[in-house]
Amino acid sequence: MNALRGVALAVLAVSILTTATLGGPGGHGPKGGRPPSVKVLRQGEAFCPSAVLVFHNVAIQPGRCYVLLVQRTVQGTFLVFAAPDARIPPGQLVRLNTPAGAKLRGRIFYVVPIQTTAVIVPVNTITVVAARIEDYGPQVSIVLVGTPVPNLAVVFTVRL
Repeated sequence: MNALRGVALAVLAVSILTTATLGGPGGHGPKGGRPPSVKVLRQGEAFCPSAVLVFHNVAIQPGRCYVLLVQRTVQGTFLVFAAPDARIPPGQLVRLNTPAGAKLRGRIFYVVPIQTTAVIVPVNTITVVAARIEDYGPQVSIVLVGTPVPNLAVVFTVRL
């Protein structure tokens, strides 16, 4: 009976230590870092990064604001950073092969490939999206909200 009690106490101690060091309940963000700064952007609302955001070979520059869009082409689905004056009414799709699509393509600054498990927009279209920006310090997550894929996130590394 004492051996069983000792094993139970050891398992309890290991689980408490594991939870505390892995950022479980009580920890914040990835690996228990500082609590995130969260900003929710409505469709068409500007996002203004304060530092360079890097995703693979794409570096989003600070010092200007962007509107977040989702674009799908035959090459794939992309998170698009466009000029704030690239206005698309919420919920409207713009076909890329129309004059409006050509005008919109001229306002795009950065295109970041994203992996999805469902179709967000039809092929050769672009639309504005709402997002939740979670700033963890060394990382910034852009979580697309209101899409067919719940919690679709793109995680950027912050370069100072």
